[in-house]
Formats: sequence, structure tokens, C-alpha cells
Amino acid sequence: MKFVVNDTNIFFDLIYVELLDAFFQLEHTVYTTDFIISEIEEPEQLEIITKFIEDERLFIGTLNPEALEEISALQEANKGLSVHDCSVWFYSKQNNFSLITGDGLLRKCALKDGVDVKGILFILDELVNNELITPDTAAKKLQLLIKCGSRLPHNECETRLKKWRS
Repeated sequence: MKFVVNDTNIFFDLIYVELLDAFFQLEHTVYTTDFIISEIEEPEQLEIITKFIEDERLFIGTLNPEALEEISALQEANKGLSVHDCSVWFYSKQNNFSLITGDGLLRKCALKDGVDVKGILFILDELVNNELITPDTAAKKLQLLIKCGSRLPHNECETRLKKWRS
């Protein structure tokens, strides 16, 4: 399965809960765009992400000039989305990849456009299902994300927390 990771928020959340390495152990091919990489300003975070690029576990999708025009049109038609958001939306749709995002507006727009969209809860499920982390660890990491202010769907979080704690 191939994914495009969006808007650095997924990377930052995984770094924050110390699960980025586990994420890259999943048997998925992970892409992002150079727009997303350029958005990472914190040197320590950039160093962490660069390691995965150098290890060929994260691939950077390039966009041609025609794609840039389409990305600009997407952004113009969807106020509130950044060029970074639109770059991964476009790249996902163009390549028929799933889009991983924590951005509600991007999720809504991409779903409406027929793109398969996943989020951090999907990643936690995958990590548990592939036995890369225990259910107890997943519950603790989810609680940490909730406490730090992530706007995750309350009911879905509660369902997972009950399941993982039992």
C-alpha cells in the first residue's frame, strides 16, 4: 500500500509520541512532496525526517510545472488550504495513493474529490495490528496525543482506548 503523508502534522505527531521509527517499519511505501519537506523549520525535526529519506524509507514525489498549475488551482478553489496541503492532495490523487492527514479541511476536500484519506488513528491501528507496538503502548500514545491538543474524533478515540486497555 502506498501513502502520501501530509502537512508535517503526522510526522510531528509521530515524533512527539516517539513512534516515527515504528511507522516506517510498516510495510507501506511512504511518499511526501518537497513542499512538505520545505515546511519543516525545526532543525532537529528536519534531521530526523532526512534520515528516513537517506535510508530510502521516505520518498519525495516531484511535481512538474503543469502539476504546480493544478495545485495553484486547487488552492484557489479551496480557501483555507495551503499550497503544501494541495501538493499532497494532488499527488495522492494523481498516483492513486492514500493520503494521511490530521488536517480536517484537507480531509474533507480530498474525500469529496475521491481520495482515500487516513489519519493518525489508522497508523496506531496498523502499528498494533502488525505487532510493532502493544495495545497498551498504543493507548498511552493516543492519550498523549489527546492531552497535547490533537483534534481527534472523540468517539473513535474512546473506542480504541477501551479496546486497547482490555
